Amino acid sequence: MWLLLVFSVATAGCEDPASRSVTRGDRLLAVGDTEEAIAEYKLAQRLRGETNELLLRLGHAYSLGGNVNEALGYFEKVVERDTGVRHQVASDLVALAVEARGRGATENMVGSLEPLMAWGFGYVPPDLQRSLARGYANDGDYVQALSLYLALLQDETKPAAEDLYRTGRAYKELGGCDRALPYLERYVDQVRRGDENRDAARWHYGDCLFLSADEDRTSGRPDEALGKLDKMVELGVPRSYMDEAHFFRGEMMLSSGNTEEALLAYALVLELNPTRTGSLVRRAEERIRQIRFGFD
Repeated sequence: MWLLLVFSVATAGCEDPASRSVTRGDRLLAVGDTEEAIAEYKLAQRLRGETNELLLRLGHAYSLGGNVNEALGYFEKVVERDTGVRHQVASDLVALAVEARGRGATENMVGSLEPLMAWGFGYVPPDLQRSLARGYANDGDYVQALSLYLALLQDETKPAAEDLYRTGRAYKELGGCDRALPYLERYVDQVRRGDENRDAARWHYGDCLFLSADEDRTSGRPDEALGKLDKMVELGVPRSYMDEAHFFRGEMMLSSGNTEEALLAYALVLELNPTRTGSLVRRAEERIRQIRFGFD
């Protein structure tokens, strides 16, 4: 009995090799030695197997070391086993994304946040949602960018001007000028002259007004088309087809019997083309003659 008691006390004080490796790994990680910590955790993994605890530790160690792909591999594996660790994993992935954004590594930032997006927008802080949306837009993925900007606007009591502009741009790039117009208009109305996106936003807003008006005009909605062209003319951009805007305004005013306003619109077409060249000039001149001298 005495020998058994001694043996029991001795074995109780002994830690198994896997636990010793985990303890050493934790201590190494605490002092910033991520490579040695990872080596200890992998040793424990070989001895104990792939437990959720070790997968989390390895993912955390790789995230601290800035290795996005390795960290994601371990995190995705542990989340597949236990969705309850999502918040714990999310904090590491958010930290990875912030670090990647800070050094301009957009691809790593997007890669860190994509698993969180699959779990729900609530796992990604608003400032990172905004950065992620811009990353998607820069890569031409306006569907993903738009979903993020719409989520941001839904949560904002007073929408940020940039979010309004980016939402409008995303809609426009996806061919939805009608949907883009309210966002671009609100942005243009809000920002001051010094804003970095103001000139671009004014151009896109005017471009969408023209494109949307043209669709209204050809679809038999002259009042809507005229209202949009009036806004575009007041805005003054894009100048490259301002003469077309005036000509179509003249056409719609003429069809409604407002010959005086139509004459003014056609005269503006000529004023914008002082060299009097181009088919649009000839058509405007013909309309002016027809109004003044009859349509025979």
